[in-house]
Amino acid sequence: MPKKTIGLGALFFVFLLSVIIGGIRTYAGIKSSSKMPMSNNSTSETLPESKNNKLEKTDVSESPAVPVLYYHSIMREAGNEVRMPPDQFEAQMAFLHDQGFQSVTLNQLYQAKYFKGPLPNKAFVITFDDGYVDNYTTAFPILKKYGFVAAVFMVSSYTNGEGFMSWSQLQELIANGWEIESHSANHPYLSTMDAAALLSEVKSPKKLLEKELGRTVNFFAYPYGDYDDDVVLAVKNAGYLMAFTTERGWADQQTDAWHTHRVYCFANMGMNEFMRRIQNPNY
Repeated sequence: MPKKTIGLGALFFVFLLSVIIGGIRTYAGIKSSSKMPMSNNSTSETLPESKNNKLEKTDVSESPAVPVLYYHSIMREAGNEVRMPPDQFEAQMAFLHDQGFQSVTLNQLYQAKYFKGPLPNKAFVITFDDGYVDNYTTAFPILKKYGFVAAVFMVSSYTNGEGFMSWSQLQELIANGWEIESHSANHPYLSTMDAAALLSEVKSPKKLLEKELGRTVNFFAYPYGDYDDDVVLAVKNAGYLMAFTTERGWADQQTDAWHTHRVYCFANMGMNEFMRRIQNPNY
């Protein structure tokens, strides 16, 4: 009898101890789970959603490299390399078309570079500097033939001037999917100007082009490819989203929005050189 009594007492003690331990674990679990919302609301947990809501820029290393071609005038003039003969220009466009290249706008390029916007596999951009009238009379029909669009970096004071496009011609280009962007008011060397004149030189054409064309002007090309830190700051302060240089290369992750490279296309460059530049980012 004594042995049996002792055995029951031991069992009761073990049972009581397990109840106490279980209660402690349950209480600890409740306390632990009550802290979880604090962890879920931490900056590291909510940051990705916050970025998506605010449409912040993505890592530019994810964006593809895209050749941004730049031309000036499409006409024949011996000894002037910025005036490309129409037959050479058309040969280049025919090659691009036959090889499956697809032209995209500057806005598409910007969206792809910073917001993961879609681009075709063989995307490229066509730009014209200054706003020569032959961009409308000669280049436009050729590009339309091959299903391409382009952007014109217009010097605003040249509009309606002899040898340059009119407002109505620019409007027609816009109606056909082209972009009209800014190349300054008067095409000066921007790095030589004082701060006030510089800001006016880059800001006034944006306002004028937007007023006359009824479209937002978001992109800028530095005249002569001339810029320094002050010029870049003025372009930013004027409200542009992206600026283009004359520096060799494709638009890629190696440069920021204010130092975008382009591919120079000039008279008598030859098809071999053109193909090399359009197919190799490190030409």
